[in-house]
Amino acid sequence: MKKMVVAVIVTYNRKSLLEKSIAAILAQSVAIEKMIVVDNNSSDGTEDYVKLLRSDNINIEYYNTGANLGGAGGFHAGFKIAEKYDYSHLWIMDDDFIPQKDCLEAMLSYQHIGIIQPLRFNLDGTCAELSPVKYDLSTPYLINPKRTKVVDFYENDTMPDSLQISGVPFEGPLISREVINSIGYPNPDYFIFNDDLDYSLRARKLGYEIICLKYARGTRLLTNNQNNDLSSWKGYFMLRNLFHIHYAYGENIFVKYKPAILVLGYALKCIFAGNFSSLKTVANAYFDSFALKNNEKHKP
Repeated sequence: MKKMVVAVIVTYNRKSLLEKSIAAILAQSVAIEKMIVVDNNSSDGTEDYVKLLRSDNINIEYYNTGANLGGAGGFHAGFKIAEKYDYSHLWIMDDDFIPQKDCLEAMLSYQHIGIIQPLRFNLDGTCAELSPVKYDLSTPYLINPKRTKVVDFYENDTMPDSLQISGVPFEGPLISREVINSIGYPNPDYFIFNDDLDYSLRARKLGYEIICLKYARGTRLLTNNQNNDLSSWKGYFMLRNLFHIHYAYGENIFVKYKPAILVLGYALKCIFAGNFSSLKTVANAYFDSFALKNNEKHKP
């Protein structure tokens, strides 16, 4: 198959960030063949901007989902749209990721690998790569399954040129057609959070390598904030999806049902704080996690 890279960007009401991301993609040292902008029904002029840009660049395709499907739904749509192209790789990202000029070129030098993740940095130059080198779903007593992260290797100056990892964020990875043909599209039911981890776990289960490249780099325009704030709608999805990952991919019965213990801890914390609305959020997240039920009342 001819080497053909299709870029997929998912956006929602962040036109100013999207403009920078698109500019960085179009300025790559190795040109992409096609760019698909998936818009989760923005109301900030995103559609007009992309359509105007498209009039000058026939390689840009715009698709409006008609509703806010979250990152998971947006990427699912993007993968599906890309099927009509004879691509060899999909290069996927959120609208707040800015790849360096040679980012794609560096990743293509490892194109035989299933999934390749660039190394991300914050605007202040600090390493933002929290991708797990090991995501432990076999040890039941771990609260956080991320045993080690890429940033740990980078900050300790022990990171090799390519590092085997367990999962990627959907912020810049290059994914081979073979992987996509084997495991399909991202699961839209996640809405946000852990749809990328789920995809990584599915790929690794079939034996595909996932690596992070030290010299393929990009910048995050927004700070990574993944705290379980139960007072926000994001807290519900963070917990629900984390619980589902354990249930779906836990390597033993103790890990699969570890969320029940975590829920007890969260519940006691809420009760002692007198925060009964958050207690209800925790309960909903737990019971919705088994079938990955989408509880509409928790969506923004």
